[in-house]
Amino acid sequence: MRGERGKRSFRLMSHLIATLFEISIVCFFIIMISCGLPTAEYLFPPDDFSSANGVLVIYHNKENIDEPTISSIFLGYEIYYRVFDDKNEAEQSYYNIRNMTSSNVIQTANYYQYYPLKHRISASGQYSLDISPLIKKESLIKVSSNKYNLNMNTQGTWTLTDEGSNTVIDSIVRNRSDTASSADIVKADFYRSSEYKVGDRDYAGTNSVTPGGSVYIVFFAFAYGFDPSTMKNVYSDPVILEPSVEYIPGGT
Repeated sequence: MRGERGKRSFRLMSHLIATLFEISIVCFFIIMISCGLPTAEYLFPPDDFSSANGVLVIYHNKENIDEPTISSIFLGYEIYYRVFDDKNEAEQSYYNIRNMTSSNVIQTANYYQYYPLKHRISASGQYSLDISPLIKKESLIKVSSNKYNLNMNTQGTWTLTDEGSNTVIDSIVRNRSDTASSADIVKADFYRSSEYKVGDRDYAGTNSVTPGGSVYIVFFAFAYGFDPSTMKNVYSDPVILEPSVEYIPGGT
């Protein structure tokens, strides 16, 4: 009897050990497989984002389109900004946001009151602001160049052109309010010195800018996308211009 009980105990123990071993193997492979899968929530930042002689230059990172798993969620690029009438305040704001990453770029932008540049569109004489992103994936696919120039005109509307000087976006304007009327949007150009007003959400300064005076703009750019598997927006790490860009509005 003791022998039989011992054998049964041995068989039960052996079965338990074998079961635990099989479970551990399965768990091991699950961990290995999950570790080896690329995350869909990853976008490449612009290859470069810089400023020179009144032009912002942004280089499209072609891996956002060439990599199939990334291309399926990539929608384009956003450029966020904030305008200051004081250079020191602009530089301090730059230092406040300089450590942003893809995980907190929108939260940081909201906290420090940065807003995306907007494309002004016209339909039947009525003006509105286009939805995001500013630089859309479709326009990036159509051209072979990966360099784009945002022309910060001092006497006219800002535009975005490609390396061949072809116009990609014909009117880039300020993002002053979610409730801006068509008449307000007409006057939302950066070059209009009299249109910088206290209460504009994108501007930290006093009413209007002195003719010939400067404003200081902090910019950052990042890739933007949407992941249908999680139903969430996704972003790349931002590229921030250091520390601000001086701009002289030349119109009234």
